[in-house]
Amino acid sequence: MNKNPLRAALAIAACVHACAAFAAPPTPTSFPDTPAGKLGSELIRHLNTDTPAQIKQWTPTVLSPAIGEDDRTDLLKSLASAVRDSGGVDLLDVRPGRQPGSLVLAVRGRRAGQRAVFVLAADPAQPGKLAQVDLVPLNDPALYADWPKASAVPRAELTRVVNATLDRLVRTSSFSGCVTVFDGAETVLDECRGLAERNFGVAVDRQTKFHIGSMDKMFTAVAIAQLVEAGKLSWDATLAQALPEYPDQAVARKITVWQLLHHTAGLGDFFVPEFFQHREKFVDPADYLDLIARQPKAGEPGGEWNYSNAGYVLLGRIIEKASGEGYFDYVQRHIFAPAGMDSSGFDSLEDITPKLAVGYFREGPFSTEWKANWMSLPFKGSPAGGGHATNTDLLRFAATLRSGKLIKPATLAKMFDDAVPAGPGSYAAGFGDRVSNGRHIRGHAGGAPGMSADLAIVWETGAAVAVTSNEGDSPTALMLAEHIADLLAAEPAQH
Repeated sequence: MNKNPLRAALAIAACVHACAAFAAPPTPTSFPDTPAGKLGSELIRHLNTDTPAQIKQWTPTVLSPAIGEDDRTDLLKSLASAVRDSGGVDLLDVRPGRQPGSLVLAVRGRRAGQRAVFVLAADPAQPGKLAQVDLVPLNDPALYADWPKASAVPRAELTRVVNATLDRLVRTSSFSGCVTVFDGAETVLDECRGLAERNFGVAVDRQTKFHIGSMDKMFTAVAIAQLVEAGKLSWDATLAQALPEYPDQAVARKITVWQLLHHTAGLGDFFVPEFFQHREKFVDPADYLDLIARQPKAGEPGGEWNYSNAGYVLLGRIIEKASGEGYFDYVQRHIFAPAGMDSSGFDSLEDITPKLAVGYFREGPFSTEWKANWMSLPFKGSPAGGGHATNTDLLRFAATLRSGKLIKPATLAKMFDDAVPAGPGSYAAGFGDRVSNGRHIRGHAGGAPGMSADLAIVWETGAAVAVTSNEGDSPTALMLAEHIADLLAAEPAQH
């Protein structure tokens, strides 16, 4: 539904915890007597009675002025397509969202039965106005209903349930990609499904490279940690000290490298119309500085977690200044090469990259028409995301990172100190971190139109799962990877 990669990723992240809850018995579908509840009830009524033109007229009357013009335009198109494609919706569930006062609504389209989630929040300053409206596809919660609940799952059973789930996802056109599971000692599952290129019917295989979205933030964070170890940088260095060229030095003096790593620097983002209108101008991290500095701030430095691609592009430029190497060269030499990641890199739109899957997305969760994602991609990947990899490479990265070959164990421990609350877990320095069955699951997901991926590492045992897909915007890859990680976290360590 959303061509803005940041909005798409945040919408998926916002619903993940609630989406998982939908596997439980449904709650009553009455709306709470809250501002968000009243707005949600009104939204569902208009979806079921309006024409596309009518909902485009109604929507601006309930949107907060805080919603930017670009997001406002996206939302009008999204709701109009939902009315056109769904044939009306049935409300399945209503639950509180992750943010105070927000609401998550699960619905099912009447025409073809597709499920979706609305994430809504009222404007605290104007309770009758919506400050957030996002629409995300939702897999049927029954997909995971028969998954093992035992503390340890035999290999044959794990393989059976994952393969059966993949087959069901493919039948409902909800997955194209690869799933690889490592139990800490050996690869126990390595399966691919779907098409890497639809025009010529090219199948996905184990050598297929996928765009991995924001997963590249892990590599940026590790590069920063390497430079801290080398004495070329400090966690507490200010942006002004590390990047004297940054245009807004008044703000730069208040922001630290540590805050940039944790998304607590208060920066906004660069996915604005200007970026997409001139995307060929944004190739290297330095090309973004002026654009980032001109964007509205999302908060105060050192404040709450607020996911920011802009912060990680600045970290990429800091890596260049501290190392004397270009960002892409640095990551290739100091991360990809030592980890044996031979199929990973950062491509541009004009590159010919063998075995790279084309990304596909649908205009909305109720649409049945697929589109290639060329027009929603940046010209080139960045320190914030957009590179490519294979599952093999992602698992090599996980093993090499845990081994201490990229950064020392003490530095790794520091990176996971003082993680900030985010989603169902927390966000450390470049990695998500949550606890399952008494163990830490660490890694990063990536999601945008035409790409969906996740690496989840059971830190104490070394077990890991990588899921890559060339279909998005959907939490399918993320939910599948995290369900598998939960099973792996329940198992004894392999020796």
